Amino acid sequence: MKKGLTVLLAIVLISTLSACSSLSVFRKEITVTDDMGREVNLPKAAERIVSLAPTNTEFLFALGLGDKTVGVTDWCNFPQEVSSKEKVGGFSKPSVEKIVSLKPDLVVAASLHKDVVEQLEILKIPVIVLNAKSISEVLANADLLGKVTGAGKAADEVKSRINTILKQVDDKVKTLSAEQKPVVYYEVWHDPIMTAGPNTFINELLTRAGGINLAVGAPTNYPTYSLEELLARQPEVMFYGHAVETVEQVLARTNWSSIPAIGNARVYLVNEDLILRAGPRIGEGLLELAKHLHPGLWK
Repeated sequence: MKKGLTVLLAIVLISTLSACSSLSVFRKEITVTDDMGREVNLPKAAERIVSLAPTNTEFLFALGLGDKTVGVTDWCNFPQEVSSKEKVGGFSKPSVEKIVSLKPDLVVAASLHKDVVEQLEILKIPVIVLNAKSISEVLANADLLGKVTGAGKAADEVKSRINTILKQVDDKVKTLSAEQKPVVYYEVWHDPIMTAGPNTFINELLTRAGGINLAVGAPTNYPTYSLEELLARQPEVMFYGHAVETVEQVLARTNWSSIPAIGNARVYLVNEDLILRAGPRIGEGLLELAKHLHPGLWK
């Protein structure tokens, strides 16, 4: 009888220790380093998330976390489901009061939200800042979000989709000679004339898509040019985003007719949400540029 009781107690003790051990693992903190070099700790995978940037919102939904996303900005417009989410204000100046009212256990911010991040830190609300400046950093951000939300498998799937497109583009572009790669102008702004230079996301995309960025050797990341300087560079392809409504607007610009891109009808309007947002649709943005630059490779 005593022996049986001893065995029973041993079983109970082992079960208790095992349960405690499992509980300890379950409660283990999640620690990550965000794009600003900040170490962020979460007690568990996030369940109530507020996004302060369209890119972040796209990432959360791509990871299947739409139901856990409780707040977004007025500028978040993709996917369509975000329209029903609570709004926390504009992209540049979201309302801290509104964010707090949503009781988030994670806020996903951008680099321009320094003041907001500091206020939320004081309130002990975990914040991670995403600021990808390259395609490789976009892929790293998928892993980062996957880790803090428990969506690691979904993050792998998102990365796989992006990498599939990257390979498609790389395989075609690598067949081109230097002479086959056109000089490209991507307009950031029209007055003054501004484009994207080195160390920018746009430059990486243009180069990877098989183009030669006319501002690749510029001394700044977003250089401005006079019309004479732009004409001297003779861009063969020109890309425009939301600031231009029609190609005809560009063709009608005074003294631009001598530009090869205009003479050869190689002026394109592109979806800047795909190209400027360093998120899960970046592969689609790269593909759009590549097809415009080298349509013959995609027939």
